[in-house]
This record gives sequence, structure tokens and C-alpha cells, in this order.
Amino acid sequence: RHDLPALARAAGLRGARFELAGQTVLTGDSIGSVFADLGRVALAIMAVTLVLLALFLRSVLAPVYLLAASVLAVFATLGLTIGIGQHILGYGSLVYFVPFAAGVLLVSLGSDYNVFVVGRIWEEARRRPVADAVAVATPQASRAITTAGVALAASFAMLAVIPLEQFRQIALAMALGVILDAIVVRSLLVPALVALFGRLGMWPGNRRARPEPAPAAPPRVPAGDQS
Repeated sequence: RHDLPALARAAGLRGARFELAGQTVLTGDSIGSVFADLGRVALAIMAVTLVLLALFLRSVLAPVYLLAASVLAVFATLGLTIGIGQHILGYGSLVYFVPFAAGVLLVSLGSDYNVFVVGRIWEEARRRPVADAVAVATPQASRAITTAGVALAASFAMLAVIPLEQFRQIALAMALGVILDAIVVRSLLVPALVALFGRLGMWPGNRRARPEPAPAAPPRVPAGDQS
């Protein structure tokens, strides 16, 4: 495509129009279109996810660091997928749409897990300090998320039985991403962030969530006054 105009001039063809056809050209146009819109689509996905987290959690700060954790998990997943694919499975590179498809799915799944984990922690924070709420609620939520994550990762891994490279790459990326998200991000990183930001992350929707005062101990009656 790049050399055709020069070749035409060298052949003495003036004002010629060139049209290319075939699978290679169609794939090249698809790749060009995807990468041309990739930045706008990524920003739109993150904006929608941020708004939905803010609405569900009724918070301003928490959606920001939760979305950042999800994006970091996607990058880590893609790095692991490329490393395993190149050094173990023999893939030269990922099919162009695999990182995009896996990223969208993982950010969406991460948002669901975020609402579940953070909601449980904040519910406990209405009765106790945030650090104690994290210690109480995280193990309960993590068990459910880990179980769901393992089942979901196994389901995505079944795509590998399809004898097409792009499906096998998606299966690898999604299985790694879901396991990483469930075991590391939602069970360790997100609770750590919630504990770090404390009640500031709960503002403004949960600004009234305060630990309830412990009930006063009954007065002690001297032994001689007991009947």
C-alpha cells in the first residue's frame, strides 16, 4: 500500500487509483479502526464504571481508587498473559482484540466485586471502627468472591477447547484475570485501600456511618448490699 504510488509513477501511470482487497487488507483496516478508537472507548468505559460505582456506593473518593485497582489488575493480567503465551505456549503476540475484550470484561466483573466487598465492609463500619470492620467483613466476603472467581475462571478456561488461537488467548487472559482479581485484588488490595482511606472514602453517602457506642456496663453492686 505504501509503495504503490511510487511504483505507478515509475511505470508511467499518472492519476491512477489503487484499491486493495483480500483478507490481509480487511484485517488491517479492522486493526486500524480499533486502535484509532481505543482511547475514546477506554475513557468512556472508565467514565461509565466510575459513575456507576459512585451511584451504588454513594461515595466520591472510593470509586476512584477502586477503579484504579481494577485497571492495575487488567494491566497485570495482560502482562502475565503475554509472558505465559510467549515463553510457555509459544504465542508470538496477542490477537489485536484480545486485550480490549479481556480488559472490558475484567473491569466490569471487578466493579461487581467492588460493590460486594466494599458494601459489606461499610455495613460493618456502621457498628465498629473501619479497621475492625475490614477485619470482620473481608474474610466473609472473600470466601464468596474466591468461590465465585474460581468457578468463573474455570468457565472462561473452557474457551480453550475451541481450536482457534484467539479463543485460547481470551481463555488464558480471562482465567488469569479472574483468579488474580478474586484472590489478590478484592481479598487483599481493596480491603487495604478501604482501611487506608477510612471514613474519608465513605463520604458523602455514608458520612453518618459511625460506630455505635458500646452499651454501658451495669453498675456494680457492693457484696454487702446484695439481697
